[in-house]
Amino acid sequence: MKKFILVLSFILLFSISYSQKFGLGIKSGSNFATQDIKSIQGTKSITGLHLGIFTYIKLPIIFGIQAELQYSMQGTKVNANTIRNINYINIPLLIKSKLGPINLHFGPQFGLLTSAIRDVDGIKNDIKDKLSERDFSLVFGVSVEPIERLIFSMRYAKGLRDISDEELDEKTKNTVFQFSLGYILIRLGDKKSDK
Repeated sequence: MKKFILVLSFILLFSISYSQKFGLGIKSGSNFATQDIKSIQGTKSITGLHLGIFTYIKLPIIFGIQAELQYSMQGTKVNANTIRNINYINIPLLIKSKLGPINLHFGPQFGLLTSAIRDVDGIKNDIKDKLSERDFSLVFGVSVEPIERLIFSMRYAKGLRDISDEELDEKTKNTVFQFSLGYILIRLGDKKSDK
């Protein structure tokens, strides 16, 4: 993970040096998360929150790069009595392209497990050691900026990595719909062309 952070930092610093625009902001919103568990049918979504920061770097080509660091509350409702609350630090690294007033973004997301609780009829058990510490997802999203510096976005993250412990024989993948409100704290470059 340290190598990944170093490589990401290098890419961001290199991109900033050649960027036309730069933005730094905060974001928060709702998660509608579920898990595809091989051995269990009919899992349902649960609602959580996400909170984080983002940076946008517009390159001297048709797209830019948006990197984020966010705390994300995920999991699933397994049945009427059982809920899994699974939290991550997620690091999306997205390509962002403008299409009229709309910005499209997609790319990989790397997740680090911070906690995992199974709640059965109010009795909570820590299951963090039963799950993989890392997750990997593919993200697709759209955002608009109706007011200067204020951003509304919606996003779908599809888990590609099995996060369950091999001993459990439960292949498990995360799925999350996100709805976010963001605010750009710092913006350098041409404001009009970045809306």
